[in-house]
Amino acid sequence: MDLYTVRKQLNMGMPLTSIKLRVTDYARVSTDHLEQKKSLQNQVEHFEQYIKQNPNWTYIKGYVDDGITGTSDVKRDNFMKMIEEARLGKFDLIVTKEISRFSRNTLDSIKYTRELLSYGVAVLFVNDNINTAMPDSELRLTIMASMAQDEIRRLSERVKFGMNRAIERGEILGNDMLYGYQKDKDTGVLTIIENEAKIVRRIYELYGIEELSLSKISKILNSEGLKTCQNKKWCISTISRMIENPKYKGYYCARKSEIVDYMTKKIKYFEKDDWVIYEDKIRIPPIIDEDLWERANTRLMTRKKAFVMRKEDKSIYKNRYLYSAKIYCAEHNTVFHRREFRRVNKDITWVCSEYLKKGKATCDSPNIRESELDAIFKDLIFKLQIDSKDIIDTLINYYNHLEIDTDIDEEISSREKEINNLYTKKDKILELSIEGGLSNEEFYERNNQFNDKINTLIKELNQLKLDKDKLKTTTDKTKALKDSLNLKVNSKSTITKIISSLLDHIVVSKISNDKNNIELNIFLSYKDNQNKKRQPILRSSYEFKRGYDTQGTKRYKVNYQVNGYFCM
Repeated sequence: MDLYTVRKQLNMGMPLTSIKLRVTDYARVSTDHLEQKKSLQNQVEHFEQYIKQNPNWTYIKGYVDDGITGTSDVKRDNFMKMIEEARLGKFDLIVTKEISRFSRNTLDSIKYTRELLSYGVAVLFVNDNINTAMPDSELRLTIMASMAQDEIRRLSERVKFGMNRAIERGEILGNDMLYGYQKDKDTGVLTIIENEAKIVRRIYELYGIEELSLSKISKILNSEGLKTCQNKKWCISTISRMIENPKYKGYYCARKSEIVDYMTKKIKYFEKDDWVIYEDKIRIPPIIDEDLWERANTRLMTRKKAFVMRKEDKSIYKNRYLYSAKIYCAEHNTVFHRREFRRVNKDITWVCSEYLKKGKATCDSPNIRESELDAIFKDLIFKLQIDSKDIIDTLINYYNHLEIDTDIDEEISSREKEINNLYTKKDKILELSIEGGLSNEEFYERNNQFNDKINTLIKELNQLKLDKDKLKTTTDKTKALKDSLNLKVNSKSTITKIISSLLDHIVVSKISNDKNNIELNIFLSYKDNQNKKRQPILRSSYEFKRGYDTQGTKRYKVNYQVNGYFCM
């Protein structure tokens, strides 16, 4: 739309309906209640008819957001799609019911109408009689949007006030969608639905007595085809909230959280000591006895605290194993997790986290055996010429240097001089203190600092003297040291440290549909100072045989195509 031409025509008195435009509409309701759905359908039908009956307008299919609040624009998928397609020039005008349907945030209303105008798209708010193509529209839009925003603020405060009064009266809050119960709409009293209550008791028993995990319990319920009261599959969070709910032991419970700001929807969760909670077994008949409820919740809280501690200590989590947080799925860019492969000598396997969450249907990345990774890296270390012989020779040269007595004597002499100088300084500060040049606090502080340095130097001096004695008395020290180093450098722990220092990350993918053909792209943090361009350092194939030769077990092969790179 040529905004200049349209505004000129409008200022000359030409009605908007007389201008040839491509017109779409936007409709929204904030809840998925039946009444709101009918309102949405009415909006859509009304605006489609309104646009099509105008011969100068070309109808463009509208945009609808169903059951989404107007306070958050990013969650309104079709609204954001409409903005993007406006940028692409698919229409000239958007027709909507009122500002509150478009956005209840004043700043967002202005931001999006300005953005749309920059794309040559105007917005017509029918009930508010505002056309953003007109020069004075922004002032009127600001006033009306502010009123809409304030209305939702007052509505939020009225709801909050009403809930607080209901809590004071002891009314049971919430709808009738509490699993195991049905709420009487007139009295608010809960009655037990026995077929659901059996499942509630079973969940508590599985968790509190048999001590199954929440994940295991959800899998059991879903495998039996059982559904929640929202007719959805069971998940960990649903079961966790059920276990925590005091209503199941016959207790009234309210004020567990509160919305801090109606715009951001930020929620403050209160500590249990601040909850309104008391026994009310008359209006809330218990499904679970208190002992079982307490047992299940004690276990749940213990496990939650342990999880939080592990999560806070990220260094422990990430560095717990050699390959932790270093193997990634090429398909989903998700990290691999460590699992024990129990059927074959408890070999360790690394598996994509997406596969663990949703199964093979969502991720078909191959699993990686840790023993095979170790073998590949040992060969990689050899190919990088990180040779144990070179390491040993370097260390031996260092220790041979120590055999020169004059070097050790110089170190000993240096330490002794430092110690004597510190004693001299201690004497000086003592004299200053006696003469009143230093306060007692300053004297003790400086004196303690000198004492700490002296103690450190004395330890170093004693160690140097021991080294000198050993080198003098042992004629075959170099040979013995070389043997010891050879054993140490080639040990599993040392090789593990080398891998840990070299490896930045690994990307895993399949070469073909055969899961036994695997590609590893290994990125190393190792820097070769002579290789300034950092070209690929390794392209190798590896073959591993899995399985046993025992009767009934088929041996099969796994082929790795390994590409090694320096990490940029």
